Amino acid sequence: MEKSILTDNWDVCYFCHGPKQHVHHIMNSANKKKSEKYGLLIPVCFKCHAQIHDNSTQKELNMLAVRRIGQKKFEELYSRELWMKEFGKNYL
Repeated sequence: MEKSILTDNWDVCYFCHGPKQHVHHIMNSANKKKSEKYGLLIPVCFKCHAQIHDNSTQKELNMLAVRRIGQKKFEELYSRELWMKEFGKNYL
């Protein structure tokens, strides 16, 4: 089972609280393994997952907003210095 620093509830979508259908890596592509290492994972439904990846609109639920949520929690647990070392970009 995946671990998350953002939630303990893997049964429902992090955003709408509907049924979980997917695990979203907050930092993807080259940083996917680091997302897993640091628990930067959230359960999402397909609709919210699609919204995260739809950067054509400025919503609260898009990739930038999700990365801000992840970075904020990461820095509470670790530090901005470690965030910058691992991910190299400040989203806050």
